[in-house]
Formats: sequence, C-alpha cells, structure tokens
Amino acid sequence: MKILGYTCIFIIILYLAHITSKYLAKKNELINKNKSIKIKERLLINKDKELILIMYRNREYLIGISQDKFTKIDTFDNKDDISEEI
Repeated sequence: MKILGYTCIFIIILYLAHITSKYLAKKNELINKNKSIKIKERLLINKDKELILIMYRNREYLIGISQDKFTKIDTFDNKDDISEEI
C-alpha cells in the first residue's frame, strides 16, 4: 500500500512540474515577444565558448562569447529568402 501511495505522490509531482514548466515557457514567450533584439541561433562550442546569431533592426550579428569577453565577428543584412546555393 505504501508503494502505491508513493507512486501516486510521484506522479502528482511530475504532473505539477510539467504544468509549471509550460506556464513559465508561455510567460517567457510573452515577455520576449516585443523585444527588438532576438537570438536566432546559438551554437555551443565549449563549456564556456559559444557563437550567437542575433537579429537587431533588420541586421544580423554573429557574436563570439567566452567566459570573460564577447566579440562581434561579422554583420549581415537580414535576408528572409535563402535562395543562395552553398
């Protein structure tokens, strides 16, 4: 009987954690919806180094971030249509 009770409590905790994470994700989406800076992509290179592609005012910026500094690598015009062949 105790095992059944513990299993029910565990399932209830998992369900509440799921509901809470969905609520926080929706709230975060609403907060970030009207921001002018948007992170388009993020690439983790090492545990303390990453590349981030940011969109700001119809331009894209490639930024390298390490533990103690960040560097603008390049700037691109925003192109919604990707018709270039690689």
